[in-house]
Amino acid sequence: MEDEDGLLAERRTLLDEIRSDVQNLSASMEPAGPVTDTLRSGVAAIADKLDALSDLMR
Repeated sequence: MEDEDGLLAERRTLLDEIRSDVQNLSASMEPAGPVTDTLRSGVAAIADKLDALSDLMR
């Protein structure tokens, strides 16, 4: 599939940036910090969904 208008490359870049941001957020959460287990699992779920979406768009 060709990417004549650059949209595929832009989507891929955006998804990669989102994945990186979520991974950085996840890595910055400390178990002893004020972050609740609910928030932690929510972030993990978002990361998993973004990763799956990224795989589907390739």
